[in-house]
Amino acid sequence: MSELELNADDTAVLIIDPQIDFLKPESVIWDKVGETVEENAVVDKLRRLREAAREGDVLVVYSPHEYEDAEYESWEHLNTIDQIMFDTRMFDVAGEGADFVPELEPDDNTFVLSPHKQLSGFWSNDVQIQLRQRGIDTLVLAGMSANLCVESHLRDAVENGFEVLTVTDATAAAGEEALEAALTNYGFIAHETATTDEVVDRLSAASGE
Repeated sequence: MSELELNADDTAVLIIDPQIDFLKPESVIWDKVGETVEENAVVDKLRRLREAAREGDVLVVYSPHEYEDAEYESWEHLNTIDQIMFDTRMFDVAGEGADFVPELEPDDNTFVLSPHKQLSGFWSNDVQIQLRQRGIDTLVLAGMSANLCVESHLRDAVENGFEVLTVTDATAAAGEEALEAALTNYGFIAHETATTDEVVDRLSAASGE
């Protein structure tokens, strides 16, 4: 697997669902994801990636997940993960679960996409047009959760011609088996996989200054 070139002109850090309902103990599904979130220190690693991107003039893009009352009440064709989210009212815009974690509040180097409703924003938010209009063709991908929204964004990014480096330790999942399944698939699908420690210096130097 070759090492991708990370340039400020055409690279973005794409962080999936950096929100309370995935990353903080007050999450409605903390009993499912909390152990691996804490083991991987996901919030701190996402913060480090974001800071390194700022140093290298690399755009940071958030793809958040949100639902409103009308969606909880009217959706009829729910798969298993939909049912879990709807039963717990995960990512409810009326509560705090859909808020960004305080350590990752958007700043002036962060662009927030419209909310995605299914696992991949390539189907239900504006991720592709926003990246293409900014000349982005290389992504550094991280966030939550490993085998669901992150893997779905990865698959669709690759299918749509983006080159993707997936950060393997800046993510977590509902248990070790789900996390390992995702990491296996990252190795097959991504153009490169790397750890946070391996990526931050490359992001910091992306501007070439």
